[in-house]
Amino acid sequence: MYQARFTAVLAVAVVTSVTLAACSSGSSSGSASGGGGDYQVGFNSDLSGKYSLNGVGQRDGYKAYFDYVNSKGGINGHKVNVNVTDDASDVTRGTTNTTQLMTAKKVSAVGGYILSNVCGAAATIAATNKVPINCGSLAEDLLNPAKPFVYSAAISQNMEAGPIFNMGKTLVADKPAPKAAIIIFASAASVSLQQGLERYVKSAGWNLVANQSVPLTATDVSAQAATIIAAKPDVIMGSLYDPLAVSMMRALKAANLSVPFVDYDGATYKSGLLALKDPNFYLLSAKTADGVGDTQYLKDYQAAAAMAGKDPTTPFFNTGYVQALEIGEGLKKCGYPCDGAKLQTTLDTLDVDTQGVTSGNVTYTASNHEAVHSASFYVWDASKNAAVVAAKDLPEGDGK
Repeated sequence: MYQARFTAVLAVAVVTSVTLAACSSGSSSGSASGGGGDYQVGFNSDLSGKYSLNGVGQRDGYKAYFDYVNSKGGINGHKVNVNVTDDASDVTRGTTNTTQLMTAKKVSAVGGYILSNVCGAAATIAATNKVPINCGSLAEDLLNPAKPFVYSAAISQNMEAGPIFNMGKTLVADKPAPKAAIIIFASAASVSLQQGLERYVKSAGWNLVANQSVPLTATDVSAQAATIIAAKPDVIMGSLYDPLAVSMMRALKAANLSVPFVDYDGATYKSGLLALKDPNFYLLSAKTADGVGDTQYLKDYQAAAAMAGKDPTTPFFNTGYVQALEIGEGLKKCGYPCDGAKLQTTLDTLDVDTQGVTSGNVTYTASNHEAVHSASFYVWDASKNAAVVAAKDLPEGDGK
């Protein structure tokens, strides 16, 4: 069913791009018909390292948005040129790339940053050069208080604790004294999420029977899973990206422990949810996970993916697309030319109804640089042989 829908959208996008060819090249570079040059934006993420599967999907979503916008005449009559760099999840390389994009390429903003540690290191460079960065993952200390030139793509990871706990609470509503386990991938952002979950569990009077951290260098979670299995929790909550989430769920199944695992936004629809097809795996997403819908913004999302020849359920495609949308909406409101300092001021007034591309509006203020403030959950429904929405627009929170 999905393949048929994707093929149909691709056909429509091809016809559309041919129609527009007379007035636009459809490329992310080149002069706009309105004259006066291009907008310059940057993208930096892991395209060749440990997390490159996610980084490549993020890049593809980011470029797909701007390529589609360019095919329709650009923003304010100007094309948007996307300058891409690869940090391979190396902090030093990430800061070097960020500096190059801001000083040599003169970009108005940089998106990407799949790893919160790289975003944290780039934050100082953003402030020095007065150029906003939009991070796919970032630690709590960059948002509270808000750093002037650092923005989140969606709900920040520490604030995912609220929806994760409330989803878990629903799943153990029949337990008088639930036993909870927490497991996280030990990035800076996930440590903040872990602390939030600990606060919620304690406040609710639950029993925290296991609390595990998986090193950044780990390739499986067998040791941590064994500890959790031995504790026999009623629900597991945390943050494991796709390979580790799959490893965790398979370990639970092998041990005949049938309990729900409520996972964060770093796992994905295609490589997590659809790879497992396990009704005990709940995936949080503050962005559309499947791209399905008939609003104009969702139609644009589908058409942009089809024009790029990409599956919109590819891991982190939605993250990159949303980052580009946020920057693009800022440029639209900012006008031309729009340097980093001017864009930063504009972003602080942004309020966009994305019509289902994100969970609620994208909003920024001078004191709040978190784009989205709620999240939904997807789960596999064996009776329908499909992924379904388990809960919609649960409010954020960190347990404080």
